[in-house]
Amino acid sequence: MSETLRSCVVGLGSMGRNHVRILGDLAGTTLVGVADPSETSRRSCRAPASARPYEDYRKMLDVERPDYLVVSVPTDLHSEVACEALNRGIHVLVEKPIAKTIAEAEQMIAKAKEHGVMLMVGHIERFNPAVQAIKRSVEERALGPLFQLHARRLSPFPARIGDVGVILDLATHDIDAMHFVTGSHVTRAYAETARKAHKTCEDMLCGLLRFASGEIGVLDVSWLSPKKIRELWVVGEGGTLMADYLSQDLYWYKNGRVNESWTPASHFSGAIEGDMIKSYIPKKEPLLAEHQVFLRALREGLPSPVTGEDGLAAMRVALDLISCGEKHFPSERP
Repeated sequence: MSETLRSCVVGLGSMGRNHVRILGDLAGTTLVGVADPSETSRRSCRAPASARPYEDYRKMLDVERPDYLVVSVPTDLHSEVACEALNRGIHVLVEKPIAKTIAEAEQMIAKAKEHGVMLMVGHIERFNPAVQAIKRSVEERALGPLFQLHARRLSPFPARIGDVGVILDLATHDIDAMHFVTGSHVTRAYAETARKAHKTCEDMLCGLLRFASGEIGVLDVSWLSPKKIRELWVVGEGGTLMADYLSQDLYWYKNGRVNESWTPASHFSGAIEGDMIKSYIPKKEPLLAEHQVFLRALREGLPSPVTGEDGLAAMRVALDLISCGEKHFPSERP
């Protein structure tokens, strides 16, 4: 593989323009093409001079022959665009959710394996420094046994989203973050949902998850709040960690009763207020970190940092939650 890789972006909406911004300055790659059927989107995109604009992404792939492609089109087009690139032997970084249906996601995974190329899903919160700090704390047993993970992701309604609801668009962030932190998978899910502003899909979720490793996950996600909130709380025997996704701050609320020997969870005697510590974490844009890790994996022949299977796992839980919200009945998996 050459020292400088050729990259392209398909889809120049809000997220696509962010990918273009990152790739325009990223060492080790040259952005050679951007594609979107909208002339307005192509004209408003501030791509570097090296990136030629295209109306048809297939023509861009024919002409530019990139090493990898960023897929940032609407969710219902993820599979079509990604499979076109994978069939050509082009590595793909696809925005989350991986696809709109299980069958489409499975097809993308199969195509990547068939052609020996990398498929990475853009679950960006894995690369948030605060979430990575929580992951390290869990691995180091700083919290002892984990009890609960609670995500709050609230924001105003985004006019740009029309093809999916709040579960596939937003809750997949937190489902994947919980998978990442626990290293486990969901065995049971239940949800209550509502539709207040969205024309066709749910825009509010109150969800409950049970993980195979024993933790309970709580999801409070909506497009109905004028205030933007992005938080992940992780409760364990030793206390609680709270990551603010937006500020990348990490707070540790210690359990005053637990000593350094960490008594077994079966003998847990309750919690009492202890010290609160705000940890300094060097700030870094998660999207930049995501691209750097992806590029390194390509150059060094490493496994995909966020596999198609990871994306499919988050998507399965999201679809279960959608079904639960419609049927008012929990879903269970082995």
